[in-house]
Amino acid sequence: MTQHKQLSDFVCTIQSHTLEQLYQEDHLKIGQFGQLSSYYAPFEAINPMAQVIFVGICPGKAQWQHAIAVAKTGLESNIPFATLLKQIKSESAFRGPMRRNIVHLLDYVGLHHKLGIESSQNLFEQDQERVHMTSVLRHCILHKGQNYNGSTPDMLKNDFLQQHIQKNFITEIQQLSPTAVYIPMGLSVAQVLYHLVSLGYLKESQILAGFPHPSGANSERIQYFLEQKTALQLSKNTNAKKIDLDKANLLNKIKDLNF
Repeated sequence: MTQHKQLSDFVCTIQSHTLEQLYQEDHLKIGQFGQLSSYYAPFEAINPMAQVIFVGICPGKAQWQHAIAVAKTGLESNIPFATLLKQIKSESAFRGPMRRNIVHLLDYVGLHHKLGIESSQNLFEQDQERVHMTSVLRHCILHKGQNYNGSTPDMLKNDFLQQHIQKNFITEIQQLSPTAVYIPMGLSVAQVLYHLVSLGYLKESQILAGFPHPSGANSERIQYFLEQKTALQLSKNTNAKKIDLDKANLLNKIKDLNF
């Protein structure tokens, strides 16, 4: 069974072990189910006034390790929990190439114009109060010791992963604005959000699905979406027609947005 864990539960553990011990041993392990294991990630900060919600699958190892490092430094500096948790999320969530790709994608579809800001980059800087960054699985989930990919096993068919969604993510979205829009990072996340629509937790109009996953490994689909590549330049693994259809539906939704 997965449990609802908070930073306060791990203060002594984080302070009394080195980062190497925290990363390589099971001090932060909070659950195990077959080949799946979960590790506490300090991402419980919630911005209830956010207008835009970025939703990933779960923190990967690198993101999790960075968050733990920020938490350890902050605890050693006696930073108040609320301030530290906001700092952790700001510095660790969707960082690196993924963050740059998110900005390019959002600016391309004109979300920044709808928000009345110069660029979507502002959402990671001076306009952070308008965005909330989260994951359908709040904690670091590993499958066979590797980053969980969102599909194997299926989040909506696995009891262990469903518990994480129920106890953390659903509880979280109930604290967010009912008019906020959700931007899923990838198909598996979109499927979870639409499932929550069917259960009445969200409205279909809130889901801005259709963006290619912003990871650096997905550069070809991103470049095609941004019109930096033509269909003729794509590999056989990239379905241009599906990207075009998803993009058209997404642009129609964004056109109707009013913040």
